[in-house]
Amino acid sequence: MAPSTGTASRIQFQKAMEKTPELYLLNKLAGKWKTTGKLGNEATTNNIEGTDTYEWIPGGFFLLHTVDVIMDGKRKQSIEVIGYDLLSGTYPMHFYDDIGESGGMSGSFDGDKWTISSPELRFNGTFTQNDEVLSGTWEQYVGSSWRYLMDIRLEKMH
Repeated sequence: MAPSTGTASRIQFQKAMEKTPELYLLNKLAGKWKTTGKLGNEATTNNIEGTDTYEWIPGGFFLLHTVDVIMDGKRKQSIEVIGYDLLSGTYPMHFYDDIGESGGMSGSFDGDKWTISSPELRFNGTFTQNDEVLSGTWEQYVGSSWRYLMDIRLEKMH
């Protein structure tokens, strides 16, 4: 006798809730990072400084990302929740900031590459120095093309 639809649904749900190797790739981000960078094409020196902290939420299925930086003289704070979606093979990200903005993005790993994208923003970064440094470039979609927004460098703090 085949399992009932209810039993099959429960089995699919349980399988989706298992911690996968892809979920553990988020460990690359876990920890506290010193953040520096350059915002805007005119910047010749760092005008972004602060911290990014990534910590596992109890249960270990989601990573909480807390941002506290000074960008071009203004404090910017936000939180973001990152998980892994088995069906799409991506890392859904939902952010909320200190000026009431919120939204969703999606991340992906390819070796040492970490890519984040949404219709309005994208990030292409690379982990180096045994995953102790993450650096890359953010771009913003303006009009009908992608434009440089900022360069970012995160260094793991110990």
